[in-house]
Amino acid sequence: MKKLLALSLMIVFVFVSTTLYAAEKYDLGMGNVALKIDYINFTEDAFDEIDLENGVYVGLEGYYAIYPNLYLGLEAGWAASSNDDDIDIGGGPVNVDIDVTFIPIELNLKYAVALSPDWVWDIGAGVSYSYFKIEANHIDEDADDWLFGGQVFTDINYKLSKEWFIGINAKYQFTDDLEFDNVDTSTSADNFRVGAHVGMMF
Repeated sequence: MKKLLALSLMIVFVFVSTTLYAAEKYDLGMGNVALKIDYINFTEDAFDEIDLENGVYVGLEGYYAIYPNLYLGLEAGWAASSNDDDIDIGGGPVNVDIDVTFIPIELNLKYAVALSPDWVWDIGAGVSYSYFKIEANHIDEDADDWLFGGQVFTDINYKLSKEWFIGINAKYQFTDDLEFDNVDTSTSADNFRVGAHVGMMF
């Protein structure tokens, strides 16, 4: 169901945004790349219960204009969360040492709107295929899975010059449920991210 929703979001976004490009402009250049550093929060309760809901995300994205102000691009990143504190499991504190690694790979469309000569707002949507790994170091066990998903996002960009820009970004991503050794956990890697980026236009 989530795969269908992700594809539908992307198709709707294409049709809506192609009706908006009357102004023949490229407000973020013919292409652009950006490095992002974000706070990531996994939204499922299961992550909160074992104190793994918060982490750091580092990503790199690149876009190229397929119509004026409509950009197609890829983003790949790395996120991590860890817990080596006591948590309450089954009525008593248990010392754990758990690490989560999350690597999303995204295909996105975004549409840019000039708010002024220096400020550009963009919105977008896309589909993703993400790697998720959880490691319980205190018992030397790990499990991993690849997840289909989708995302919606928005950015505010400030152009420092004709080539460089900085900005802030926010994204919500949803994924399929995690499945370890053919066991469905009924828990997804849904997450939201917010942070800052620096980029270059060309």
